Amino acid sequence: MARLTFEERNKNNYTKYSDVSINTINKYKGLLPDELLSVWQTMGYGVYEDGFIQFVNPDEYEFVFDYIDKLLEPSIVFGVTALGDLLIWEGNTNCTIASDEGNRVLLVNVRKCTSEILGDMDFLLNYTLGDETAITAKDYFDALPYVKVKAKLPALQYGQCYGYVPALALGGKASSKNLQVVDVKTYIDLIAQGVGKMIDLAD
Repeated sequence: MARLTFEERNKNNYTKYSDVSINTINKYKGLLPDELLSVWQTMGYGVYEDGFIQFVNPDEYEFVFDYIDKLLEPSIVFGVTALGDLLIWEGNTNCTIASDEGNRVLLVNVRKCTSEILGDMDFLLNYTLGDETAITAKDYFDALPYVKVKAKLPALQYGQCYGYVPALALGGKASSKNLQVVDVKTYIDLIAQGVGKMIDLAD
């Protein structure tokens, strides 16, 4: 049986927040992959993959780059996970590292202030997110806390995540008892202000 596309997998099982304006689509055309722009056009911003992924307005997440050093340009936040981690598209415009660097999805684990490369957009949308074991795998999305609490806490609305209170980076304990529904942008901002830099390339 053929693997379902992202749109096919989610069309009857997602929570739409809003349409994406044509101005926004035009703004990011050529900067973000066509696969993501297609989801924006047909489905909009919203909560996908049984609550695990939200596609968000990148303009609302520009603030994160005060706390996350960019390796490649453009670097654009296009999604957040149910645990508040960031999905960032790294292009390769004017890439000074190597010609084959970039055009990839970077996961910034906000909880632990770490990052890892997930692959290209097609791999993320149509393979990784479609594979339940990849979502729950500790070595990929580090999503085991989500699996443990998603049936115990209220379902997430757009703009919310399950966050540790207090946050791990601020001395909190990694216990499912400490996970609460929080505003994702506020959660990220509080952690970032507390640690100064979540991803510091000067280190």
